[in-house]
Amino acid sequence: MTELTSCRPNLEVHDLEPTVTHLTAILGFELELLEPEMGLALLHRDTVGLAVVRTTNPAVNETTACYIGVRGVDEFYRHCRSQGAIISVDLTDHPWGLRDFVVEIPGGHRLAFGERIAATGADTGGID
Repeated sequence: MTELTSCRPNLEVHDLEPTVTHLTAILGFELELLEPEMGLALLHRDTVGLAVVRTTNPAVNETTACYIGVRGVDEFYRHCRSQGAIISVDLTDHPWGLRDFVVEIPGGHRLAFGERIAATGADTGGID
């Protein structure tokens, strides 16, 4: 049987440098590949991957670019605040059993970070 093993969102930006620097310095991602001429940076933290792609007309999702599951969301929230991350939605407990917050990064993209806090029986689409 086929198994899907990962997803790497593409974050479109005008300039790679501020977004890559923010992701590495503030959010703790590691740079895997930087191709400035191609306009591409690949990053990861643990098993989560992100691509930053330079384009002349970047699109930014109106809600969040992705939802990243975290073990220890409270600790990561404190880390992000202490590093000066722009928190666009504070740490929130949702009735469907998730606790999360949203960070805005250079380029205008918003990344949600969260974890399951209660088994509610609600369909979360596999987000843990």
